[in-house]
Amino acid sequence: MNVVLGNKKLQIDKKELNGLVKCYDKVILDLGTGDGRFVYKSAIANPDFFYIGMDPSEKQLLEYSKKAVRKKLPNVIFVVGSVENLPVELVSSSQKIYINLPWGSLLSNVVLPNKDVVKNISELLAPDEELEIVVGYHQDSEPSETERLSVPELSLDYIEKNLVPVYKKCGFTVKNIEQINKGDLKKIETTWSKKLSFGKKRDIFRIVFRKTN
Repeated sequence: MNVVLGNKKLQIDKKELNGLVKCYDKVILDLGTGDGRFVYKSAIANPDFFYIGMDPSEKQLLEYSKKAVRKKLPNVIFVVGSVENLPVELVSSSQKIYINLPWGSLLSNVVLPNKDVVKNISELLAPDEELEIVVGYHQDSEPSETERLSVPELSLDYIEKNLVPVYKKCGFTVKNIEQINKGDLKKIETTWSKKLSFGKKRDIFRIVFRKTN
């Protein structure tokens, strides 16, 4: 799989990945990590966990990859990939997956889920482990993007009737669904969550699934 390490690009196979993570208690994967702030901050705060930030944009990953190299963080890597084109090296690799405030095609895949994409996500997760999704947008605040993606108005009712059934068919059970506030957003260490926590009020939901098989 393609890894961004500062200004360098590397190829890492499954054996090399296993060597990197073997001394850590958990492997945490952040899908659609963007600039990588979430995994960078998390790796500093939790040195016993290994963090993988994945995003299709190599350019996006550069900022916090460079910071991780300068800080000599051993427990974080940045991978180029997407839910449509997953690195096979990551199959069954993770004890927790985060999707934090997805955008673009990832947002579409989350709120208009199909079995193939959900199964792809499921394949990354070890059995009986968790997938946590934090999602929120508003047609008035992001009219061009929401129109381009044809995403529906997001609500608890929509999530329960349209998202949950697809995830259940793909081997997930619902652990928790809740609406979160700006205070909760500030605790999520992503660049976008920080901006939203000071912006207009919008509905943001946290959905936690557990993989059952």
